Amino acid sequence: MKHLLATDLDGTILAHKGAFHRKDIEVLQQLGTEGVVRVVATGRTLQSALSVLDSDFPIDYLVFSSGAGIYCWKEQKLLVTKHLGYEKTKELVAVFQHHHVEYTLHHPIPENHLFFHPEGDDPHPDFERYLEFNQAHAEVINGSVPQLDYTQTLAFMPDVEMFKTIEQKLNGVKVVRATSPIDGVSIWMECFHSEVSKANGILEVCEMEGVEQANVSVVGNDYNDLDMLGAFKNTYVVDNAPDELKQQFTNLCAVTEAPLADWRTRFIL
Repeated sequence: MKHLLATDLDGTILAHKGAFHRKDIEVLQQLGTEGVVRVVATGRTLQSALSVLDSDFPIDYLVFSSGAGIYCWKEQKLLVTKHLGYEKTKELVAVFQHHHVEYTLHHPIPENHLFFHPEGDDPHPDFERYLEFNQAHAEVINGSVPQLDYTQTLAFMPDVEMFKTIEQKLNGVKVVRATSPIDGVSIWMECFHSEVSKANGILEVCEMEGVEQANVSVVGNDYNDLDMLGAFKNTYVVDNAPDELKQQFTNLCAVTEAPLADWRTRFIL
């Protein structure tokens, strides 16, 4: 009976300062010797994920951009892509502009670390930080949408109420709420093709590898992990997750304390 472990990256096994716990790496290595399929499922783009994961990092698949792409780690090969598209992106931009929220429009995979953005009059502070951090990948537009097969949009929400208001106006897209990895507080709204999710990405890997859904274990830490946490039976969140998630799922120790090692010690595949 084949098993699969899927773990989020930032805030789950990768600490804020960019460090993995040695014991977590050892667990992933051991699982590999036992034939367990190892998946990292992250909101990061492929380029961003490759910047923090060495080529010999002990996993089998990378589900990136919240499931918009699947990458075979051993073969260093892109297997699956799902794009939002041009027409749907234009619809989203109209809603963002109506509510005066800042946004970014991301190029097709594998170049989706590159993005367009408008120049805001009174930009969200986290939007400014995002642009500063990703300056080399950003290009200003005048409000019109260049014709491109976009992977996703990213919008910066002033509060939860605005997130809910905008979400209610969006149709035919996958909406993901994420906490900003930059300041750890700000609310991001990510919009993808309707079939995109971390859960669907993991299920596609299950199909490739012949793993039954009941034999999947998932570890996460934030709201953008909710779809994969809700899709499987064996689900866990780390201690630094929001209280709302900790009340719903089995708790492991914090990201800095080797949560995969904690999981391995306490639970049997």
